[in-house]
Amino acid sequence: MSAGAPRRARPVEAVIFDYGGVISVRFLGDLGRFEAAQGYPPGSVTALMFGGPTDGTSVHDFHLLEMGRLPLAHYLAGLTRRAPDVLGRPLDYDAYQRFMSASAVAVHWPVVHRIRALRDDGVALALLTNNVREFGDTWRATFPVDELFPIVVDSSEVGMRKPDSAIYEHTCARLGVAPDTAVFLDDVEENVLAAADVGLDTVHFGTDPLASLADLDAILDRRGVRTR
Repeated sequence: MSAGAPRRARPVEAVIFDYGGVISVRFLGDLGRFEAAQGYPPGSVTALMFGGPTDGTSVHDFHLLEMGRLPLAHYLAGLTRRAPDVLGRPLDYDAYQRFMSASAVAVHWPVVHRIRALRDDGVALALLTNNVREFGDTWRATFPVDELFPIVVDSSEVGMRKPDSAIYEHTCARLGVAPDTAVFLDDVEENVLAAADVGLDTVHFGTDPLASLADLDAILDRRGVRTR
């Protein structure tokens, strides 16, 4: 190899999947429909639930919820308390609960089949999800989590969340691989960029799961795979 030539990437040893928006269809992707039906300003319920841009010194309740530091009941009480300032009027909590209850989780089964094929080929796998402790039984029931993933890193169990670099490093350590030998798939750009900063190869998962799986396969074909 001549001086200055780029170093060949090491073979892939592990693939790390996000859950919501990758294995499942993105939850509450139709939140704008609820806002319109209730007459709330566009984006206001999203801001109420998940927060907006901050100065870096404040942490939204949803982040605390995902890190297991705030019970779900306290988070929901906070929605009602903050709603007038964010929505311009009180939250219709009964309508909100009906909308949430009707928002079923749908699974991208082609992604699940690809995960199973990777497992059968001997590729190391992990699931890395920002999630809520009280939702654990619900999302785990949507597909065979424990059959496919020997390692599951749930933000609410480990007390950190994406895009914190520590959670990617923790996941790679659990897998026993260096970050630059892993590929990470996530639908949130901020999470993908943070993973890349740690050294992982990445796929920004889009609305077409087959196209995103093709992006993954292109990485695996280009770099090669080291199985166990």
